[in-house]
Amino acid sequence: MRRSQSILIVDDSSIIQQTTKLILVNGQFQSSNIYCASNASEAIKYCQQQTFDILFLDFNLGFGSTGLQLLERLYHNKLLQHSPLIFILTADDSPAVLMGFSEYQPDDYLVKPLRLNTLKQRLEYTFKQRAINDRAFEYYRHSGINGVETICAQSNASVSTYCTTITAVAKRLFNQKQPHLYPDIEALLNLTQHHYQHLPAQLLLAQLWLQQQNFQALNPLLTQLRGLYPDHLMLLEYSACSALLQQEITQGYDFWLQAHNVSKNNLHRLFGLLWIEYHFHNHTAMQQHLREAISYLRYSVWDKPYHHAFIVWLQLQHSDKKNMPIERLWRTISQQKTITKNERPFIYLLQAWQYLDNGNNLNAYKSYIAAMENAQQTTQGQYNFEFDAIALCISKRLAMTRHQINCYQRLQQHLDQHKNEPHSIIKNMWLATMQPTSSHQTDDNYRYALRLVKKKYYTEAGQSILLLWPQYRFDDVLARCLIELSSRGYIDNDPQHQQWIKEARWTFESQEFKPDWYLKLKAQYHCLQRPLY
Repeated sequence: MRRSQSILIVDDSSIIQQTTKLILVNGQFQSSNIYCASNASEAIKYCQQQTFDILFLDFNLGFGSTGLQLLERLYHNKLLQHSPLIFILTADDSPAVLMGFSEYQPDDYLVKPLRLNTLKQRLEYTFKQRAINDRAFEYYRHSGINGVETICAQSNASVSTYCTTITAVAKRLFNQKQPHLYPDIEALLNLTQHHYQHLPAQLLLAQLWLQQQNFQALNPLLTQLRGLYPDHLMLLEYSACSALLQQEITQGYDFWLQAHNVSKNNLHRLFGLLWIEYHFHNHTAMQQHLREAISYLRYSVWDKPYHHAFIVWLQLQHSDKKNMPIERLWRTISQQKTITKNERPFIYLLQAWQYLDNGNNLNAYKSYIAAMENAQQTTQGQYNFEFDAIALCISKRLAMTRHQINCYQRLQQHLDQHKNEPHSIIKNMWLATMQPTSSHQTDDNYRYALRLVKKKYYTEAGQSILLLWPQYRFDDVLARCLIELSSRGYIDNDPQHQQWIKEARWTFESQEFKPDWYLKLKAQYHCLQRPLY
């Protein structure tokens, strides 16, 4: 059995790799089944190609991801669903490092330098416990909960082994994500609750009740456990999620912040903090967390264009970087020399925001449209939440009602698909403040103005459309009407009105392929040939 088990060692030191491999070979593992990776990227490729029974992960991997970020990526990419043994190798056994890994519940920690006897003892204990867990699960499948208790009794299990076995079976059932199993999971975990205070079982019970949103049972348990383990990351995370799902945003933020101060590596939690700080205008805390996000983002599982865009967008609003070139800000985060095709829509969108800040509405509109067109052409990440959130804010500032409605509806659909996630609670609160106040489909004044055009009451139509324009700027239907009416002399020379005519013209001038009707009209009327700048 042992000779056939596959092992992956992840360490940036070739000496540590070979030393660990030699110890394992001396421990009767087959050399041909032992693989070594020097960084997170190599490790991920190995895990994509095959499943490993045992992983040894170094914490400090030198340049690139840490072992903690690697573990996060492997879980996020569902490469560890077969539940391999996971051992953390570290020369730093400080509470911060160990607590950071605790969210992923590795099987053991091994402090460097490794010693053969220590490793053998740890492996023997872990294999023995795994064997008991496997037998207990088989007994459960045949005889239910009584079968699990039977195998524990037959093994003369110690209290620790008994609790660990019960929890392992319950966790396997929980990972199947089948609600009809929840009563058995709760009953199993309560076996340890009634007799022993076994923290892993209590944490899994808390996770189950959080999944069910059984706050009446969950909240007292979390309060009790926080009194015993005030800085335990999983407890703080579950407490934050519970508070947020109950709309207790301030309390949820405090728990998340406490967890972040214990371990700063979890970027999903950090982005949750940033969303709360953005929504409640907590600029001071947001600046600090932006710096941390930039520092930890590279090579993490969250190293995606939409997170880069979110960070740059927040920087543009609340820092001295608001007038820096967008591509320069972007490269500071991504550490890349060039902008990729999938990043380009975000760059255009952020440039539109920056143009708005500088009062250049025409170029803001042009960049916005370029962003939307490029997003449709890319193969990944079109219209994700961050993209549409920024687009919604831009379209609202430009008073582009049609675009506001489209962005708002896509954001609603996204949140409906993730409605039980803590991040969605915050985003829903923010989105509620961004609801469009009108729609051309239900606006009687909009329909009335178009009827005036159809009936050829051009002077009255021009006046009605000018009244509508501040609310429906860059609307292509109203823009065409304004251009045609203006070129034929039905719009007065009021400076504000002439500025709106420029915006109406720019609706089509900014397009790479201009409509035929516009080109014909432009050739016919000299006033449409004047430069807009």
